[in-house]
Amino acid sequence: MTDVGALCHADMHAHFLLYGHYLRQGYSGAGRRWAPWGPLGNRLFLEHALAGQVHCVTFTVYVPAGRWFGVGAALRQIDTLDRVAAETGGRLTLARTGAQVRAIAASGRVAGVLAIEGGHALERDPSDLERLAARGVRMATLAHFVSSSLADVAACAYRPHGGLSHAGRDVVRRMGRLGMFPDVAHLSDAAIEQATVEAEGPVVSSHTGMRDLRDLPRNLGDAQARRIAATGGMIGILWFPPYLSDGFLGRDATIQTFLDHCCHAASVVGPGHVGIGTDMDALTWPPAGLRDHRDYPRVADGLRQRGFSAAEVDGILGRNYLRLLGDGGVASGP
Repeated sequence: MTDVGALCHADMHAHFLLYGHYLRQGYSGAGRRWAPWGPLGNRLFLEHALAGQVHCVTFTVYVPAGRWFGVGAALRQIDTLDRVAAETGGRLTLARTGAQVRAIAASGRVAGVLAIEGGHALERDPSDLERLAARGVRMATLAHFVSSSLADVAACAYRPHGGLSHAGRDVVRRMGRLGMFPDVAHLSDAAIEQATVEAEGPVVSSHTGMRDLRDLPRNLGDAQARRIAATGGMIGILWFPPYLSDGFLGRDATIQTFLDHCCHAASVVGPGHVGIGTDMDALTWPPAGLRDHRDYPRVADGLRQRGFSAAEVDGILGRNYLRLLGDGGVASGP
């Protein structure tokens, strides 16, 4: 058995399924095809996760907006992940709780945690939350780049609800009862503030930069960060350069820029509420000095050099997230 105390690193938000479901790719590098219509490259590999001691990866289900998509499309992507996990011969195993993640990591495998991105998957019938919870989904964003019937987003001028709609408030409350975390990444400030009021459990911003360092509505303001932390939730700092640096397309962003955002978040809410949500493979690329999950040890070294204690580094790289996922008591649905 492996001692996973400091070795169970985690990614709070990753998009393998954009390739795994839509392009039928495998998670193992063996026999993996390069997709010519994915010019930014595929960076999420089982072997890379293991090399970087990333034993917990959040596999985010992304369902396009539109009348032909909904919770059924999300469930089909979960079916795909079940198939992909089986193809790894057990080296990837799905998990719901921090306790399950620890057990999987202790045997040298990768634990997959499920999340949903885009509240439009729930627009037809928010009661489908129970179906998603029953399949092990632990987080769900309420909207993406376009305001949904549940919530307003930061990156779109069309904000019809002034934050959350009535249905959105109900969804946030019911997520807490089901053991799911409302993910407020992409939401407007008003929607974030209202979600933290309505939530009956922790609120998460799974992949974001900090607005004080990169002034974008999409990034998280300090006031909103404090509200999230007050629920017992977490902030995952992403790797996408345009959200980290104001240079052209973030081309001047480096690992040090990413660490700046981690340090700022920790200074605002405390290191116990900070994690990493790379957003890899969502048509994104990493800052200079970071390639993929193999470089988590470089992040650990950088945080130590910035003055974080060993326990704080372990927390940011994964232990905080495992604590959030908890040791059990997740609702399994009807």
